[in-house]
Amino acid sequence: MQGNLTLFLETFKDYPLDELELNVYAIADAAQDKRFLKVFEHLRQKCLLKEASGEKARAISPHLLQLPRDFSSAEWSWVERHVAGTASMTLIVTPVSFDLLFEHLRQFLEVEFEGGLEMVLAFWDPVILATLVGHVEDQTLYVKEPVFSPEQIENLLRPIQSWWYWDRLANLQAIFGLNQKLDILPHYTTPLMFTVEQEERMVEATLPDHLIYHLKLNHSFLVDKMDHYALYQFVIDTLPQAREYHLSGTRDLLNFLCLKLMYGDHFNKDKDLQIVLAELSKKVITMDELMAKLMTKAG
Repeated sequence: MQGNLTLFLETFKDYPLDELELNVYAIADAAQDKRFLKVFEHLRQKCLLKEASGEKARAISPHLLQLPRDFSSAEWSWVERHVAGTASMTLIVTPVSFDLLFEHLRQFLEVEFEGGLEMVLAFWDPVILATLVGHVEDQTLYVKEPVFSPEQIENLLRPIQSWWYWDRLANLQAIFGLNQKLDILPHYTTPLMFTVEQEERMVEATLPDHLIYHLKLNHSFLVDKMDHYALYQFVIDTLPQAREYHLSGTRDLLNFLCLKLMYGDHFNKDKDLQIVLAELSKKVITMDELMAKLMTKAG
């Protein structure tokens, strides 16, 4: 259901959460929309990043919120009006308490790669969450295979009945878990360990948004008339073409995307461009040299 809560509400229409002994929570990302910090100040909420000390840090961090079980409440009306269809909040239905869920989620915050590099795993971002578990129903995902191992997926979803989010097209998606009511929190090795293959898959999954960020920041005149999903689709369609020319780094990929945007329908027709692309394909010149040649001809 696009941009609303209909599917979520219908799922629990005949099965009230209190009868099922289920609680409902949200992970809200203040970096995207911090209004909830004030609107929901009467609800129990806690910043997931304990390291985010101070009001300024908390104002751009993810928070766990306990939402009412009564879907006719003013809080749910606000979520319907201001959150539905966005990536600023995900919803979690689970039998476990606030404190236990908080500590459970904290165990999945940090990941270490084989080379020793550590990073925060932003599972409150719907794209990251869906990519980690390989949510097959989400057709907007760039990387379809799960980043997590089967064991890591099982561990994450063990106390989760369902985890809801809106995808890139504002469709409501549901990830169903094991729904185990835990009285004692299982402790997993932290930080999570990623293999080289998992690291590569994670980097690839975030690549389109990384490139879109730089396009909007440095080349906005090329993309300001494209809506976000059209731009995303353009980027993921163009990446395989860029790799046919042996391109991989951010700078080279951005330059290739800019060429595609600037030439448009003439990309495959312009003779001068085709000559330098052939040289690029044969590794006779680099992408920087290609751009320099085109600028010289244009000048």
